[in-house]
Amino acid sequence: MSSITAGQLAPSFNAVTFKGEPINLEDFRGQKVWLAFHRWASCPLCNLRIKEVRARYKEFQDQGILMITVFQSPPENIANYVGKDDPPFAIITDPDLLLYDIYGVRPNWFGLFYPRLFLRAIRGALAGYLSLTIDGPLAMIPADFLIDPEGLVWKAYYGQAASDHIDFDDVVAFGNDRCLDMPDNPVLTK
Repeated sequence: MSSITAGQLAPSFNAVTFKGEPINLEDFRGQKVWLAFHRWASCPLCNLRIKEVRARYKEFQDQGILMITVFQSPPENIANYVGKDDPPFAIITDPDLLLYDIYGVRPNWFGLFYPRLFLRAIRGALAGYLSLTIDGPLAMIPADFLIDPEGLVWKAYYGQAASDHIDFDDVVAFGNDRCLDMPDNPVLTK
């Protein structure tokens, strides 16, 4: 499938978390959703990103944002790596890359050669995140989608490098956007 763009209806899906819990995107209508695609469960870059998200997740929750992450790993590998600290958000297992395909998330070998990628990989390794098991394409590039309560994509972000995710400032701006709120209009309140 081609890339998703802002204003487009987010493609619906049924999936399962690494804990075996079903997830249907349609069940989250009426809520703001941050759908984040990562690489494999032991990827040091991905684990470092999850650590950074966890550090700010309460802030995002307070803004009404629900996060769903997707990894190209099987459930047991997610449980052994990125899921071992029981993150406060859902982690979908997608080893067949079905959701990656629906959302147009693709591998890109050029994304492995960005200079800042190497520094980030070193930071991840120094933080104790070592890539021992690679599940799926080595060159998968992350992507993030901010989905409004009506199910429309507020912002689609396709990374350029293996460590490239949406900026947290964009997530905060999404949380601050009133989306479905009615504008202040005295005619509507009479």
